[in-house]
Amino acid sequence: MSSVLFVVVHGVLAVISWSAFTVKAKDLARDRHNRELRLLCLAIGTFATPFFFASPPFYTRVDAALGRHNVSMLIVHTTVAVFLTSTLALLASRSSARPTGRSGPRLRYRLVVGYGIASIVAMAVLFFLSSATDDAEHPLDFDTRYGSVPSVCAFLLVSQCLFTVSMVGLIRMCRHCARIVPGPWLRRGLRVVAAGAVAGLCYSLPKAGSVLWNLCGTFPLATVTTVLAPMAVSVAGALFAIGFTMPVWGVRVGAALAWRHRYRAYRRRLPLWEAITRAFPEIVLVPPPASRLALARELDFFLSRQVIEILDGEMRLRARYDDGVGELARDVCAAHRITGARAEAFRDALRIAAALRAHTAGLTAARQGARVHDSTDGDLDQEAARLTRVAEALHSPLLTTTLPRLTPTPAQQGTGRAAP
Repeated sequence: MSSVLFVVVHGVLAVISWSAFTVKAKDLARDRHNRELRLLCLAIGTFATPFFFASPPFYTRVDAALGRHNVSMLIVHTTVAVFLTSTLALLASRSSARPTGRSGPRLRYRLVVGYGIASIVAMAVLFFLSSATDDAEHPLDFDTRYGSVPSVCAFLLVSQCLFTVSMVGLIRMCRHCARIVPGPWLRRGLRVVAAGAVAGLCYSLPKAGSVLWNLCGTFPLATVTTVLAPMAVSVAGALFAIGFTMPVWGVRVGAALAWRHRYRAYRRRLPLWEAITRAFPEIVLVPPPASRLALARELDFFLSRQVIEILDGEMRLRARYDDGVGELARDVCAAHRITGARAEAFRDALRIAAALRAHTAGLTAARQGARVHDSTDGDLDQEAARLTRVAEALHSPLLTTTLPRLTPTPAQQGTGRAAP
């Protein structure tokens, strides 16, 4: 992977990760004693840190400031180890918090933390026993350059072993926790993290294999470790950044999508509301919003008023509903293979359109008192969804061609029967 692409990819991932860290740090400031929040902030912070130190421009500057070559590589591997340990500890902590009555999850938590600390100490000792700090900078090919040095080889093996074990643990624990945690965005985030762990294995396994191979000779597939493995870990990093931050931004995205859905529903029901309120202007309690901005500011209020006023108009029109309209609607739906909610919406739309015409012309139905079935049981949200379907059917081409068959001639006034 080229130096420029390396910097760009890691820069984007760092911005995403530090943004998530900022949000969760604010939550931690309000709840300082929450162990899971502390672990989550530690995981996100140590996940974001390597993107800074691994970028070649910062890698060399940090080493120059410390006066030792390649120390940034130790910082990168150490922060990755802390990230992996804190992430597994977080998931183990969530499992141990469940009232199962077993000591297994708590023991697992202690083993994870102990293994992570032991690995970090071993990596630090092995790194400083090597000659990597006395040579030139190698931000992109460190393992290839020093793979034959015994202490560096052991350093890399400890790091890759922790990485591989952690990826396997993440896959298992994320899949398990995704079935039990509350919140759809948290569950989605855990599944994305599990996918990132799979990509992480595509990084650690070739890296560990190349280190072991270099003990006996030169690894023949250098492209795998220098090109494909960095690409795999970049994909894993992107998936981790998305997965770990998904509960943060996912809720906001969900709220924005829900608001957009409600706004579009209001606009789709507007023609039905206008048709009914033209016939019964007295049912309008508050004038409609003067602009889209005014609608956006008070969307929920205008949504509820719209639904209530349409239902009020429907109640006033029921005296002009005719059984003949319902029969014609059933025949038309059967002819066009329209079933279920769409058929009910077409029937209601045809009844409303015929009743509005009869109201305007001062006509009455021949068979009044047509029984109207309430399929929503008075639930306002279900009523809103039903009225949206009715509004769409009211302006459909099929209703436009069906409605003239219900237009009474002077001789048919008051009959409400379909014209021959």
